Amino acid sequence: MFGFRITYLRGSVTASDVRCGNEKDEVEWPPHPDRLFCALVQAWGDLGENELGEGALRYLEELHDISPPLIRCAELLSVTVVPRHVPVNDKWDPISKKGKCESLIQGTLVGRNRQPRRIPTGSLTNDVVLMWWPDATPTREQLQELERLATAVASLGHPSSLVSVEALNELSPTNPKLVPLEDGSITLRVPHSGRLQHLREAYSSDPRRRPTNSIWATYGPPPEQREIRRGHHKELFMFRLTGGGAPLPVEAASSVIGVWRKALLSAADQPISEAISGHAEGSTPEAPKPSRRAHLALIPIADVGHEYARSHLLGVAAALPSDLTREERRACLHVLGRVEALTIAHLGEWRIERSDATKKWQDTWSRSAKVWASVTPVVFGRYPGDLWGEEAAALVRESCMIAGLPAPVEVSTAPVSWVVGAPPARRFPPLPSGPGKPKRPHAHVRLVFAEQVAGPVLVGAGRHQGYGIFRQLDAGAE
Repeated sequence: MFGFRITYLRGSVTASDVRCGNEKDEVEWPPHPDRLFCALVQAWGDLGENELGEGALRYLEELHDISPPLIRCAELLSVTVVPRHVPVNDKWDPISKKGKCESLIQGTLVGRNRQPRRIPTGSLTNDVVLMWWPDATPTREQLQELERLATAVASLGHPSSLVSVEALNELSPTNPKLVPLEDGSITLRVPHSGRLQHLREAYSSDPRRRPTNSIWATYGPPPEQREIRRGHHKELFMFRLTGGGAPLPVEAASSVIGVWRKALLSAADQPISEAISGHAEGSTPEAPKPSRRAHLALIPIADVGHEYARSHLLGVAAALPSDLTREERRACLHVLGRVEALTIAHLGEWRIERSDATKKWQDTWSRSAKVWASVTPVVFGRYPGDLWGEEAAALVRESCMIAGLPAPVEVSTAPVSWVVGAPPARRFPPLPSGPGKPKRPHAHVRLVFAEQVAGPVLVGAGRHQGYGIFRQLDAGAE
């Protein structure tokens, strides 16, 4: 066994989550293993860069290559984001571009300007974090060097985020809160082979450059601790839509999803996997055979559900079923990476880019809740006698169970959504049906479950094509 104990000396953490981009309004928690590795590399440099320390750091890279560490951490009690004015680079010419004189450093003619910076801080329920590898067995020299480097780490994140770090080769029996999982919903940066060399090259470059992010690993609670129900779909891969001009309204979701699906089918390897096409083996255009399994679902990510919602598309996402084989999952990921642009008739050409700065999106569509409401309307498999009556509610309950969800204890249907910013159902085009068949009815739906249900929640006949996507209704949100 080998690991690290990190103690936050002030009972709080000050570190920005890189997934939030330039907004700097989210705390990185738990600390990413790569952040600790970078701090150990800095300590190694401060202590003289000896060969034994380099060998110990390369051993740490190997541990992460085999498997990222188990993690036990506390919860964030609260998060505050305080704008602070900090000095930027000194200006040898104190006259600004606007002709104004910058404030001078006392006793010099050097100008110095101060700019606001957003620095998020979170208070902790417990100030200790553990990261460890149960089967790791470092040599005595490696352990001694890692102990020496750990004691030289003074902060993680912002310099005010003071810590004490200890290297451990023994640990009292304890259960991890997060473990590496292929289908985990939490992504953390982890080091890899060559990370030490990359950091050294970035530091030694002239001018010195900021190192790029390390690789990402997915984490989640240990399987034995996961009791929250969810539907057939689990993993979400988020994409931004950029470069097409004005933001697209939510009502354009069906057009965007339709074009994206055609592009994915064209880019897929032949024969197309059932997990991608949604058609069973032996299906033909003349005699289609719908798959009886959950398959790749394409959903819109909309700016809705808050006071300042603008009701436009932020991006799109691909939801993967949880029962895919390794080969099917690989095929889905490969084809998702091949489509980089979408040409959408009168809406222009849009780039579709995978983004890791989507922590908020993941929380919005995956966080568990008991009450959910539709953002895009739910499509009924058949026409109920009364779209707002008990027959429609019964069809929705049936659709929930088909989607792998528990039966809701309460179902409401309406022409408008309970989610702030979601357009009325009439503004969405009907889901295309077969030749000669009537248009499929759709409506907005509110679901109440007896237990916590995790997202994504996708319900109805159009759940694989952007219809019937739900988000949580927090207490008082209605």
